[in-house]
This record gives sequence, C-alpha cells and structure tokens, in this order.
Amino acid sequence: MRPVNARPMAGFMLGALLLGACGESPPRKQATPGWTSSTRNEPEVAEAQRYGGTIVVAGRGDPVSMNSLVSTDFESEQHQVHVLFVTLVSNDEDYEPQPYFARSWEFDSDTSEVVFHLRHDLQWHDGTPVTSRDVAFTFDRLKNPAVPFPNPSYFDYWDAAEVIDPVTIRFFLRPHANALYGWSRTAIMPEHILGEVSPEDLESHPFGTLAPVGNGPFRFVERVPGDRWVFEANPEFPEDLGGRPYADRLVYRQIPDEFALAAALQTGEVDLVIDASPSMLEQVGDDPEVVSVSYAAPEYAFIAWNSKRPEFADPRVRRALTMAIDRETLVQAVLGGNGTVAPGPIGPWHWAYDSAWAPLPYSPDESAALLDEAGWTDSDGDGARDRNGEAFRFELLATPRRDWGAIQTLVQASLGEIGVEVEPVVREQGALIPLVIGADRRFDAVIIGWARDVPLNDIDLWACDQVGQPFQFTSYCNPELDVVLDSIPLESDRTRLRSLIGRYHELVVEDQPYTFLYYLDRVDLARARVYGTNMDSRGDWVNVARWWVYDDSDDDR
Repeated sequence: MRPVNARPMAGFMLGALLLGACGESPPRKQATPGWTSSTRNEPEVAEAQRYGGTIVVAGRGDPVSMNSLVSTDFESEQHQVHVLFVTLVSNDEDYEPQPYFARSWEFDSDTSEVVFHLRHDLQWHDGTPVTSRDVAFTFDRLKNPAVPFPNPSYFDYWDAAEVIDPVTIRFFLRPHANALYGWSRTAIMPEHILGEVSPEDLESHPFGTLAPVGNGPFRFVERVPGDRWVFEANPEFPEDLGGRPYADRLVYRQIPDEFALAAALQTGEVDLVIDASPSMLEQVGDDPEVVSVSYAAPEYAFIAWNSKRPEFADPRVRRALTMAIDRETLVQAVLGGNGTVAPGPIGPWHWAYDSAWAPLPYSPDESAALLDEAGWTDSDGDGARDRNGEAFRFELLATPRRDWGAIQTLVQASLGEIGVEVEPVVREQGALIPLVIGADRRFDAVIIGWARDVPLNDIDLWACDQVGQPFQFTSYCNPELDVVLDSIPLESDRTRLRSLIGRYHELVVEDQPYTFLYYLDRVDLARARVYGTNMDSRGDWVNVARWWVYDDSDDDR
C-alpha cells in the first residue's frame, strides 16, 4: 500500500501566498533578485561591532506554536528550525544533508539502518543537556497516531529507534529518497519537559505557546498572542554551529494589514518584512532606506481542470487552453514581475529543476488548431466554439483574492479570443473547498496555489488509484506516470532520481491536468541598516543568527 503524502504546505493556500492586486493597476516596483543586505557594500567594522541591538521582523501571519510535533503553519516551522531549536541535520542550498545536532552519521550497506553520532555540548535553555533520548522521544511522538504531527510522510519509511548511549542513536528504516530530509525540517523536542505529557494532550500543552524551552541560537522571552513573539540571543550556543547570534534581541510581530506593514517598515517601526506583497513593493516605491531580497519560493499557481467534465477529458483541449493564456503578461500584471511562467510541477527552488524546461508557448493559433482537431469548432460562424451542439463554456472558480480575480479576468479575455466562454465565479474558501475535493467534484476549473516540498512524493496528486481522494481532484489518470510516481520515493541515487523527476515533468506537461501559471518569487523587504539577510528556498530565517544591524549615526556601536 502506498503511503499517503501529507505535505506541510500543500493545499489551498490560506492567505500567505500570492497576495497581488488587480490587473488594472500600474506597473509595480520589481524586487531585485539576489540583492541582499549582505551583497551591498557592507560597513567596514570589526566582527565585534556586529553584535548587539534588536531586529524587529514583521509579517501577516502569527506563528501558532513552537511545538514541532503539532504545529501546522509555515511561520511556526521556520521559527522552530532556525530560531528556537536545532534539528538533527540541516540542509545546504542544494538540499544535501549537513551536520547539525548530529555531527556525523553512517548508513549500513543496504541503507536499512543509520547511526547518528550527536554533539555532547548542546544544552536546553534551562541548562539540561540535549541527548539521544530527546531525539528518540521526538521520533516516538511524531510516529504516534494520536499526535497530530503535520508531516507524517517525512517518516513513512522510518520504523524504529534505538538509543545506544547519550550521544549515539540508531534508526531502522526502509531505503528511500531524501532519507534525512524530514530531520532537517523537524525540531527536536525536550523529553524532560514533554515526556510525561500524553500524546493526546501535546497540542494543548502550554509548552508550545506560553513557555517553550529551546536549544537553538535564540531563547524564548515572551509572547503576546496576535501581536508578537520575543527572543534573545543564546550566549551558550556552540561556536562551531555559529555561536552567539549577532542580534541581542529578535522580535517577530504580526501586522495583518499590508499597508500598515509597509508603513511600519518605512517609519522604522520594523526592520524587516517577511513575504512582501506586490502592493507593498509599490508602496515603498523608491525609498532609499528600504532594500529587497528575492528568491525562488517553493510555490506555484495553476488552474486545475476537472477531467470528469467532457470538455476537459482530452489532453489536446487542456494543452490548447494553456497555450491560449498569455502567462507572461499574467506574471507582470499580477506579480509585478516577481515570478516566472511555470513550465511544470518542479520549479527552480528544487535541485532537480532543469533550466532547459520551457513552458508551453503562448500561441492562440496553435491553440485554435488543437481545439479544431478535438472537435471544438465554430460551427455557425458566431465566434463561439461548440461541439455536437454544445457551446464550449465553463466556470472558473477562485476564492475572493485580488490576484485570483486578476487571473480570472485575464483568462476570460484570453480564452474569449479563441471562442471559449469563461464565467468567473468567486466563492469563499469554506464554500469552495467542498466543491473541489468533494467526492462528486462539482467544479469545472479552479485557480489554486500549491506550496511544495523537496521530497516529490506526489502520488496523492496524480496517481490513478487516488482518483476520488481529496488532492486528486482533477481525476486525471496516466498509468505510465503511476510507475514513475511509485519509483520516486524509493530512489536514493540522485542521478537516477533526477532522471525519474525529469520523466515526471515530461508526462505531466504533456497531458496538462493543470495549466501551470507561474512560480512565485518570494520577496522580503528590509531597512538599509540590516545586513546579512541571505534568504533562499529553505526559508526566510535560514541564517537569522547572522543578521546584524548597523547605524552609521550611532558612534557607540
């Protein structure tokens, strides 16, 4: 039986993704890709002068919990793995595992066992040593079905743990791809605090929201619900893991209103804005005190076609609809240029992405020819396509977001030019989701955003035996793709895995169960006094301990 792939961020995006403005707005300021506060001309100051000060970060979302066993939101995970706790391993920019709490490890010859050798100098912030028992406890709880761990697919192939001594632990597992990835995204939890808490009570335990005790570069100070989390530098963090962070204090504030958020940045009330929307970029304009950093985020937007509808059962039709949509104009109108047209399901954030992959071309003439071939013609010369007396018209669903509305308008205009009638329909998320994932699939087409993960276990999106399941809402089935999807989670050799992923891309692009619209470039904004903010697809907080502030007017620094 296949494991169900429960991804941490795959689903109907809940407000964090692609917050654009209507397509009629003027051109927006485009973020400068790769321009970070660290690649500017940094002040020539001694290393010691980088220490001190407070960095206030703001975003529209509020971390829900610091308990990695039960939290489900992206901001919580980012704070867990980069700010407050450590993970067993970390990832480099190519998502190759690197030592972190585990200083080394070795697999046996058939990769059915792995032994981790742990650091002996890491402490919980209450002074208790971090040991292999904490790792074993974390594993035991995340595998417990009574614990609502958000990413069970990370550990589908992990079977058991054996504590050898305080700094050595052995795991028994089945060979699979990206074997250590889950340990890079799951913060180790303290057995001495949570060990006596029943699995059923972990979600409500005050550890996650009122009194988290970490072991990472920053220590918890306080939380004001709905407003802020406050952390301070951990002076005891091991030197060869980076040592004490530069900033004395780190404050994360939730400011849901994007206009208020941009204003707070410009006035200096906050130093850094996470995941800035295009309208925020427009608002900061040419402010010389604001710099941007842009990176390819593991997110894409698409139109899902319900292949149970006769209009969308033919892949020629789905390809035709894709080629009739001017997706480059869409990227400019909706994202202000902060994105790229998506060729398929694997984007530039992924190590297996091939820059030679090209999107289907924007070609209304080729689109029209394909529709003619599929029997959708303008039989009576009225400019509208029909087949067997039925007009080609459909509803395009979306939630009431301005960027989705802009997409609906553009798609309606583009397809209208080739004789296909599109009716934009807006539904609140609570009303829309049952239409799409319900067993009767009461939709024609829908605009959705996925946030992806590095392990491409996408069986639940496309596999034939998943038709009728919640995430296989296109009802698309290709037995050849099934073979590839079954192989990807099991292949640990990167060369062979890259080939499988390439074939996955080819098959899905050929059949177009989705029209892939664009990959999103995530944009963060910072005050010019903030340096070292090297974000990438691993997250905004990946090097938070190396962020530092400098004011040339402050002679005391």
